Amino acid sequence: MRLTIWDTAGQEKYHALNAAYYRGAEGALVVYDITDNDSFVRAGMWVKELRKYISMDVPIAIAGNKCDIDNR
Repeated sequence: MRLTIWDTAGQEKYHALNAAYYRGAEGALVVYDITDNDSFVRAGMWVKELRKYISMDVPIAIAGNKCDIDNR
């Protein structure tokens, strides 16, 4: 078994390569910043994009990050 992690940090300069990253994926993890609502909205857009390239039987997990930051 092999695990490859691609982290583009959502940077647009890597957007053209996304189809290559997704090819053959057996799962995906979308991480968003819980202190930034726009990050959460973009996570939904990433899931939609993933679904264009990977089948519905491939699991996609969504994780909130930065829970250690107090953003009051």
